[in-house]
Parts: sequence; structure tokens; C-alpha cells
Amino acid sequence: MKITAKQKDILDAAEKEFLKHGLHNAVIDQIVENANVSKRTLYKYYRSKLDLFQAVLMQKYRAVGRATPIKYNKDQDFKTQLKNLILNEINTYQSVAYRDVAQMILRELMLSQDKAEKVFAQLPPTGASIAVWLDAAVRDGYIACSDVQMAAESLEAHIKAFAFYPQVFGLAALSEARSAQIADHLVDVICKTYDYAGA
Repeated sequence: MKITAKQKDILDAAEKEFLKHGLHNAVIDQIVENANVSKRTLYKYYRSKLDLFQAVLMQKYRAVGRATPIKYNKDQDFKTQLKNLILNEINTYQSVAYRDVAQMILRELMLSQDKAEKVFAQLPPTGASIAVWLDAAVRDGYIACSDVQMAAESLEAHIKAFAFYPQVFGLAALSEARSAQIADHLVDVICKTYDYAGA
């Protein structure tokens, strides 16, 4: 849904405030001052500070490209497609936008589990595009898997272990060569685990 110029100003100001202070300590007066809008205008679009926080997260989430997943193509090489899918996920987790989302959510999780759970519930599930892709590959006979959702969650967890959690705790981003090495390894894991039927 297209947002207005005023909404963009509000979201930009709110993002800076939430990144600096978190949801609990963010001040609405500071957000409206920095956005150059009135409180009435802010509450016209967002019912509460939590609602505004969720809107900021969704804007950041869309910025990392989750809305355009890689689609399975039966006419293309299976392993090449799977590697590209994994690399796409790695690049997503390595992006500044995604790390901003993660840091905001992790901060709230430490302060208030109830609020963090409400925020999580509004975000698209991780691994959804992987599950769709794997399901198509199973139906096409390339791999044998009785629980596609579990396979997708497992692959997502492996990707996060390499490309997300270390960076959250301050380690350097992955190099292009290291990302390719990880992707090749995970392709082998999937093929061996789920009885790849190709050459």
C-alpha cells in the first residue's frame, strides 16, 4: 500500500527514535518534532506507539526484498536454483535493513516478551519462500521430503547460523566467497538429506 509523504516523514523519524532508544523509551513528542507533524496527524495513521513500531518494522522488512521471493523453475538446473535461493537468503540476513529489524526486535524481546510476541505476529514468517520453493521441487520429483515445512525451517536455521546470528553479535559480514562456500555446502546437505534424484 502506498504511503503519503507525511507517513514517510513519520516512519523515518520513528525509525531513528526506535533504533536509538527502543520501543519502551522512544518518545512520541520527539518523533513528531523530527517529522514536523502534529500528534493528531501521527495518530491519524497509527493508533499507538506499538502500532507505529510495527509499521517501521514492516517498512524495513519490505526493504530487504522479502516480497519478491525466488521462484522455482522446472526448466532450470535444480542445484543452481537452490544455490541462488540460499544466496538470496544470505544476502537478506546480511543487509543493514534486516540487522536493524533484528536489533529492534531483540531489544524488545529482552524488555517485554509480550510486546515482542505481538510484533513477531505481524511479520511475514521466515522460511516461507523456501518452503514454497522446496514444495515445488518435491512435486517435480527432484527431492523426496515428507515434511516440507520442517525442511524449510531447518534450512533457514542453518542459513541464520552462518549469516545472521554471528553478525548480530558483532562479527564481520560474510565475504562473497564465504557466502558461496556456505551455499554450496547447504545445497549438498539438502541433496543428501532428501535423496536428490538428478545427476
